[in-house]
Amino acid sequence: MSKKTVIILWTIVAALAVGVISIKSRSRDTGEALTERRRGQTVLASFPAADVTCIKLKGAEQSVTLNKTAEGWVVDERSNYPANFTNINNLLRTVESVKINHAIEAGPTYGKRFGMDLTAKKQEDHGVELTFLKADQSNAATVFLGKDSSGGGRYIQNAADTSGIYVTSESFPTASPNPKDWLDETFINVASITSIAATSVGNPDQIDWKITRADENAEFSLEGAKPEEKLDSNAMATLKSVLTSARFQDVSTAEAKVIEESKDRRVITITTKDGFTYTIQLLAKPAAKAPDVQTQPGETPPAEEDFQMTVKVEGKFATERSKPAEEKPEDAKAADEAFQASLKTLQEKLKTEQDFQGRVFEVSKYTIDALLKTRADLLTKPAADGAASAASGGPIEATTPPVSIDGP
Repeated sequence: MSKKTVIILWTIVAALAVGVISIKSRSRDTGEALTERRRGQTVLASFPAADVTCIKLKGAEQSVTLNKTAEGWVVDERSNYPANFTNINNLLRTVESVKINHAIEAGPTYGKRFGMDLTAKKQEDHGVELTFLKADQSNAATVFLGKDSSGGGRYIQNAADTSGIYVTSESFPTASPNPKDWLDETFINVASITSIAATSVGNPDQIDWKITRADENAEFSLEGAKPEEKLDSNAMATLKSVLTSARFQDVSTAEAKVIEESKDRRVITITTKDGFTYTIQLLAKPAAKAPDVQTQPGETPPAEEDFQMTVKVEGKFATERSKPAEEKPEDAKAADEAFQASLKTLQEKLKTEQDFQGRVFEVSKYTIDALLKTRADLLTKPAADGAASAASGGPIEATTPPVSIDGP
């Protein structure tokens, strides 16, 4: 090798070294990491949100798969129960547009420091792995969500980007690996109740009590009440609005017939002013074994507070309006239009609520507690003798012991 060639090679090496030092210097001066994506940019250079047909979320112990079908998004782990479209749409749009607040030069192995350790047993250390697939099962993107950043947002890593870990402007609060967190929350809405009948627990063919009223503004009366049986106003107030805008805790994968054939179930029948009839079957969920750390020797594990519930919905609506004899034509037209609009609303409600049939829902005891009462629970309690006398204004006699006075 000639002396001239050696000089040229050393000149090239020196130039490269100066370039590297210059780049690193600029990085320190600007405060920007040498990562594939920079502050202010989106985490993903591109994301085909509209093409995603499957979303998988995996945590330390739980995982969920959301699939897009012809009828809409469904939750695979809940026998394809309808999923919450709003939450899914928000997740897709957030992943597509989320911005970087801070970039950290770190390879994939550094994920553990930021709560993205896929071998960890604790959820706070494991993080959430999100995989987005297209219709042909090709990967649209895979990202890992770690801990929340102390400065706001959350640590995120793109599986296809090995140059760094980013702090986003979003915390992804709905990105849960728990299947029940993705269920569509729409449920029955029982309104304007006119009657409720309940069977005895363990005797589903025997009516324990039935209360009725003429309309939603009247008071309930107890069917077959004895003269001394008076309904408790507080209990009735709760029953007037029971299952109005009802909510469930989860959807069970159990078969409905298992609940509906159990001898320990309670059957509730509710009718409404609008022509709806709800037949509800309730069965206490088996008590869960308490963790060993919570159970002391000799103690009984706490009873499970949830109930399994099935519902059958029927509707009988008037299809023609009763018209007053002297109704004017212009008034009749407006009234007919209002009647048809109301009928359409009722029919749509019936269709929506009949879709819940054949499913087993898990509901909290609080939600259906009013329906669990016995006949005795619905009645006013007889007052004690003293309390009754005071309430009626009768005389209350006081007895004082004799007093003796000793002489001098």
